[in-house]
Amino acid sequence: MIKKEAEKKRKKGETKIKEKKKRYAVLKHIVEEFSGEMGKERPRRTTISKIFEELYHYATRDQLTGVFNRRSLDEALTHEVMQALRAGMPLSAIMIDIDHFKEYNDRFGHHQGDIAIKSVTSIIQKRIREGDFAARYGGEEFVIVLPNSTVKQAKEIAERIRKEVMNAAIKPCRNDLPPGYEKVTISLGVASLQKEDGRNIMYDADKALYEAKRQGRNRVCAVYPGE
Repeated sequence: MIKKEAEKKRKKGETKIKEKKKRYAVLKHIVEEFSGEMGKERPRRTTISKIFEELYHYATRDQLTGVFNRRSLDEALTHEVMQALRAGMPLSAIMIDIDHFKEYNDRFGHHQGDIAIKSVTSIIQKRIREGDFAARYGGEEFVIVLPNSTVKQAKEIAERIRKEVMNAAIKPCRNDLPPGYEKVTISLGVASLQKEDGRNIMYDADKALYEAKRQGRNRVCAVYPGE
């Protein structure tokens, strides 16, 4: 048992090292490309623009899923809170967590876990509307910011995402996986902006997510205004 736990920790550590090396390689490529172009007598505007686009993508996007990262979420949420308060419009958020993901990783491996995360991300991206903002909050958690949306509207979107994830078939990373890899479920917490502090909406969404987990997972719970 102790050997198995040690092996799991070793594999997890190796995965993190690989991810760091991959991120470093991407950033190194961008820096070298920029330095090479700036070293020329006449740097090309189109190439410089392309490099800055790559750098912006690297800085704002999650490397595994392609959705926005935590830093971008914080900036977007601050902006949307200000916009909502200024215009007197509703603003809602959905917090999503993949159920029992640690156990999924331990049983099927981190590569398969990455495939599951990307599959869930793909469904989220397909189901959000134009103007909504999806980000990877960390690990197996995601957040969707929904401008001009009430809790009721956000909950309907959350329920559609939940059902599609539940009914989806996750692809295997190899042929010898035991049954169970093909199915994952998610829990979702929904809340709307009630105070000027944007952190309040995230606190309420997290509270609703906790309630969804407490009730048995694979469900949507919401905090309604005034609760």
